[in-house]
Amino acid sequence: MIAFGILHFICLRSAGQVTMPDLVCAGQTKYYYVNPAGQFTGSAYTWWIDGTQMPGFSTNEFVHTWNSKGTYLLEVQETSANGCRGPKMSGLVFVNPQPEIQISVTDTLICDRESMTISVQNPDDLIRGKWIYDLKVEPDAGVTGNTISGTYASPANFSETLFNNDNKMHKVVYRFKPTIVTDDRVQSCEGREVKITVWINPGFRCREAYLEIPNAFSPNGDGINDVWNIIGKEAYPEIEVTVYNRWGQAIWKSFRGYPVPWDGRSKGKAMPVDSYHYFIDLHDGTRPIIGNVTVVR
Repeated sequence: MIAFGILHFICLRSAGQVTMPDLVCAGQTKYYYVNPAGQFTGSAYTWWIDGTQMPGFSTNEFVHTWNSKGTYLLEVQETSANGCRGPKMSGLVFVNPQPEIQISVTDTLICDRESMTISVQNPDDLIRGKWIYDLKVEPDAGVTGNTISGTYASPANFSETLFNNDNKMHKVVYRFKPTIVTDDRVQSCEGREVKITVWINPGFRCREAYLEIPNAFSPNGDGINDVWNIIGKEAYPEIEVTVYNRWGQAIWKSFRGYPVPWDGRSKGKAMPVDSYHYFIDLHDGTRPIIGNVTVVR
């Protein structure tokens, strides 16, 4: 609530009063009103933001969407039906940017017992409050050594030494959610979650590309092994797969990242039971992976 004369402010999303100076998030719509609604019947009201009159508002109610960060002066003045003007009432509105964070990691594919560093930065300055982020860490069962979930100050850097405890490839998923909060944490702005996945190769095959590539699948519609899933492809975001028939003709090619596994079709037509050659390019400077996969039905 603005503590000037009889001007009260409430949040559009809340029935309670909001103490001024007002703290909002970029993109947030808020509702303001003068209470009581004037001392004279038939009063009109004029609203300004930073000295610019807001058209379309002449009652004791005002709605505004604050699209850009900054500090704004909100003013209102009552004019009675006979033309008498009351004093201007005003309050400051502090608009914070929409919370975002930038995450960088030294390596998303490491070896058993190796370390990597994750850096968290805020791309925009605050108007009021402070940055924090909630971190959820989701390790595979075969991984130890990772940071625990919690709430951290931002910006921040932390290093991880991760242990792969068996002979399979494992991952740790880090989910960061940025938030701007006031010191009393009564008001906050929440941003979008950012996800980072780090893969840990088993030590004995760490220096080679590690993918689990099935040598057969059965696209017969029974819901079991209907597509050619390649395990570990997430560690190679530029992976590209091409499939050839026995005569060397390319019959299918994936998008980068292999987002949609091969379903045994070529141009919508089911391919016959046979052995097919594949060429996998990781686009990371390593040699392509060449092999055969059999379609069974």
